[in-house]
Amino acid sequence: MSDTTPVTASDREVLIEREFDAPREAVFAAWTDPEQVAAWFGPAQMDTPRDRVRIDARAGGRYELTMVRRDGGGEFSIGYDVVEFVEPELIVLRSDPMPQMGMHEPTVVRIALEDLGGRTRLTLTDGPFPSGAAAGAGAGWRAALDKLAALLGAGG
Repeated sequence: MSDTTPVTASDREVLIEREFDAPREAVFAAWTDPEQVAAWFGPAQMDTPRDRVRIDARAGGRYELTMVRRDGGGEFSIGYDVVEFVEPELIVLRSDPMPQMGMHEPTVVRIALEDLGGRTRLTLTDGPFPSGAAAGAGAGWRAALDKLAALLGAGG
C-alpha cells in the first residue's frame, strides 16, 4: 500500500509526497536503473521503451528518455542534467528547455527519499512551470508514481 499526498504548491510548481512499501534502496534503484525506469516512467497513456532510456547516474551526468503514446499519437523526449546525486537519498535533475511545450526555461525536479524502516517517503518537487502548467505536470507525475508503486509491489 502507498499513500499519496498531491499538493500543488502554486500554479507554477508541483509538490508530491508519497510513501512506498519498499526499502529506500529499491525506490532509488527504480529511478536510476534504465530497465526499471522504462517500466514505470510517464503518464498512464504512455510507455517508455527501454532502448529510449539513457541514464548516466552521477552528478554531472545525463538522464534522457522518450515516452511513446500507446495510441500511436506521437512521442515526447525529455532530457535532464543530473545536478545532484546522493545515493540512495537524493536526485536533482534540471530539464532541457522544451519550447514546443511552451517551456522556454528549464524546470528542476528534486526527488528526495526518506528511509522509514523498510518503507520510503518520496518527496518530489518540479518547477517552475509557465503559469497554470503545473497541474498537468502534477497529474503526469502522479500517474507515473502509480506505475512505480505497482513495479515495487507496493500497491497504488
